[in-house]
Amino acid sequence: MKKDALYLVDGYSIIYRSYFAFINRPLTDPQGRNVSALFGFFRTLLGLLDSYNPNYFAVVMDSRVPTFRHEMYEEYKANREKAPEDLHAQVPYIEEILGAMGIKVLQEDGIEADDLIATLARSCTESERNCYIVSGDKDLLQLVDERVSMLRPDKGQYRNIGPAEVVSDYGIKANQIIDYLALIGDSADNIPGVKGIGPKTAVKLLQKYDTLDGIYDHIDECSQGEQKKLREGRDLAYLSRQLVVLHSSEKCPTDLQEFSLEAMDRKAAVPYLLQYGAKSLAEQAKGGSLSQKQEQQVLRPGEEKAPGYSERGRYTAVTSIQEIRDLVQKVKKAGQFAFDVETTSLNEMTADPVGFSLAYKVGEAYYIPLKAGGKEVLPEQEVQTVLNELLQDSQLKLIGHNFKYDYKVLSRWGTEVRNLAFDTMIAAWLLDTTANGYGMDSLAEKHLGYKTIHYSDVVEKGNLFSDVELQPASEYAAEDADVTLRFYEVFAPQLKEAGLNSLFFDVEMPLVRILADMELRGIRLLDDRLNEYSREMAEQLKEIESKIYSEVGYEFNIGSTKQLQEVLFVERKLKPIKKTKTGYSTDLNVLQQLAEEDIVPALVLQHRGISKLKSTYVDTLPELVNEKTGRIHSRFVQTGTATGRLSSRDPNLQNIPIRDEAGRRIRKAFVPQKGWKLISADYSQIELVVLAHLSGDPQLQEAFRSGSDVHSRTGALIFGVDPENVSPEQRRIAKTINFGVMYGMSGYRLSQELKIPRARADEFISAYFNRYAKIQEFINTTVESTERKGYSETMLGRRRSIPGINSRNRTEKSGAERIAVNTPIQGTAADIVKLAMIRIDRRIRDEGLDLRMLLQIHDELIFEAPSDKAEDYGKMIRSEMESAIKLSVPLKVSVEVGESWGELH
Repeated sequence: MKKDALYLVDGYSIIYRSYFAFINRPLTDPQGRNVSALFGFFRTLLGLLDSYNPNYFAVVMDSRVPTFRHEMYEEYKANREKAPEDLHAQVPYIEEILGAMGIKVLQEDGIEADDLIATLARSCTESERNCYIVSGDKDLLQLVDERVSMLRPDKGQYRNIGPAEVVSDYGIKANQIIDYLALIGDSADNIPGVKGIGPKTAVKLLQKYDTLDGIYDHIDECSQGEQKKLREGRDLAYLSRQLVVLHSSEKCPTDLQEFSLEAMDRKAAVPYLLQYGAKSLAEQAKGGSLSQKQEQQVLRPGEEKAPGYSERGRYTAVTSIQEIRDLVQKVKKAGQFAFDVETTSLNEMTADPVGFSLAYKVGEAYYIPLKAGGKEVLPEQEVQTVLNELLQDSQLKLIGHNFKYDYKVLSRWGTEVRNLAFDTMIAAWLLDTTANGYGMDSLAEKHLGYKTIHYSDVVEKGNLFSDVELQPASEYAAEDADVTLRFYEVFAPQLKEAGLNSLFFDVEMPLVRILADMELRGIRLLDDRLNEYSREMAEQLKEIESKIYSEVGYEFNIGSTKQLQEVLFVERKLKPIKKTKTGYSTDLNVLQQLAEEDIVPALVLQHRGISKLKSTYVDTLPELVNEKTGRIHSRFVQTGTATGRLSSRDPNLQNIPIRDEAGRRIRKAFVPQKGWKLISADYSQIELVVLAHLSGDPQLQEAFRSGSDVHSRTGALIFGVDPENVSPEQRRIAKTINFGVMYGMSGYRLSQELKIPRARADEFISAYFNRYAKIQEFINTTVESTERKGYSETMLGRRRSIPGINSRNRTEKSGAERIAVNTPIQGTAADIVKLAMIRIDRRIRDEGLDLRMLLQIHDELIFEAPSDKAEDYGKMIRSEMESAIKLSVPLKVSVEVGESWGELH
């Protein structure tokens, strides 16, 4: 009779892996607490329970106190950084949920988790029972035998590592892992190993001599270099072996019944998981969809969702024109529908439609294929005629997900969409601007507990969606429309509850079409101007290289970090500033500091700057010109920032340098169509204006109302002189502080930027806040409000969740406070620019103006217009931008007209 296997989860291994998987964008619960480790741990645990259905199971945790290894070797694990507080804080939550479920948590003071696992694994081998260890820790591979194997988590699945896999992965047998680690050491646990012996050498030696003892018995047969390293490291090798080998413990229970899951209650985890915001895991723990009652017990108002959202719908292919007509009539009765386009490419400027999916009720969706299985299914022109009736009916409400893409594809196809009402990707972003992403797959799992069909599941590598057979194509495509409609039913009430309806419907949704039209227009690029500049830059680089080689005395690879380290820190004996894994750093900040002492790093900085601009823009932009339009079509991303600012991609035109000659030369290649001119309209110091309004500071407000130079006025206040007597240096200091306070600039940062003593910098900041007392009050009030609510918000109500605002970690707390203060300033400025775009677009459409909006570059808008109308349009643009919102201080806009973008600044 086959015995039931025992499954052992290496608790801290999974907890640490989960926490750091989300380190850049942590998952948070409704209270703003970090729950990345909790979420990842229970995703792994529930996945194991679902995949393997074990009868015997335990989570093994490390000792709370030092173990014998710490006594044996004082440096054991000494190099490990202390685990973050918000990681430790999640462990009790995890243990509480495991306890509620009835899952055994095994932990013994003074005994490491690995030793407890070893005890149980060996017990299983002796009783001829299979044992599976769930961990990513290679130390545990020493336990692998014919009964014991490791399940290593890998992208949501588990790789089974048995004796054969150990040999395949490492080139040695499982019973050689101890000696292998004794030789190479383990940096994670600070186990020294033999200095200079790496994995390749260790494997070679063990393959030849089998064991550590065997290697030292035949040490004379090794190469001279190996002999020297082995002899010098002998004591550390055997010490490392003692530290690595896992011991059995008498304290560890081995009665299998202690680990039985017979009484396990998965559903007991549901209220806890919902409390921590892990809705998809709660559904998985329950084994199906949660009822509304279950969710409402713990969710905040507006987060309720209907049952059944995690269940797959009924999806149908529509293969005749009459069926499409019938479907259109049903949609018209419903009044709203979700719509999605399947295409031949991810590039909207080249993609052609393959089919269309729509849904007007949750759980039921339809796919209208133009092509499937490589063949035509429906005639394109007839389909377009019927769909136009649907997409241009202003009485209907169209719902899409990332619909800007679909809008552009349809526009190029010849269909103008006139009834876009709700984009669920934009809604998801507004509700949580700090999420890891807003793709349909991840949002469906997070908000619906639903696992979507992935593109790679239906489209073979190298094929197009039009090659997919009709049935799988319909299942995949119709699901997109169904899931979009489900998103709408979840997100729409949440937007209303959060007070975000006005921001969503009046600002972000109108912007979807405006941005799509801007992207479709693009901007004309004269590649010959960039080609000429590229040749000039190549010459400049050669000249700089010659100077560097002359200074150094020989030629070397300037782009090689290793060679540059040798030149700067060995030969020129410059003092290293920062160390990395590969030696002393030669990054931008380091070179800027070294450039004050030596000509070579200064020249290298010049070389890097020119090289980067050449490769990023000058050589690349001509390749991005669309062959049909002769224009660059950058994409403007609404969901790319937490503050609400738009970001630019493919190419990123917002990062072209503004103030230097190189940036001007690059922008000079951007021109209007022939016979037209470009118009630049740029808000003047908009973030400072917003700060003046939000803080209500009378001194700062008066500076803007009087039209005086705000930086000179600040300099006059700080230094106690008349504004006309403020020196250029004093103005520079004032300007740095004016902008710095919005980003929480400290005395240290100011001293670094101005290259002045720290005490002097502190004096400047103190003087600033003495003169602008209301700004300090605004900062304090904003931080206090964010601590209370967990988020900071703009004038228009845009919210940014700030999880670290109540952290006990001082560094994390300080960073969160800076974000809290900057968000209402930068976010409101971004909102104002968007309002201006909407107002100008409305004027263009209402009055039929021959004016095109082309680019948004932070606080600047770029247009093109016929040469004879450009000046008049510039006046209209200024008027609309300056009246975009009513503030207590005036908004000012500078307008310029020119033959190229480079001429405008």
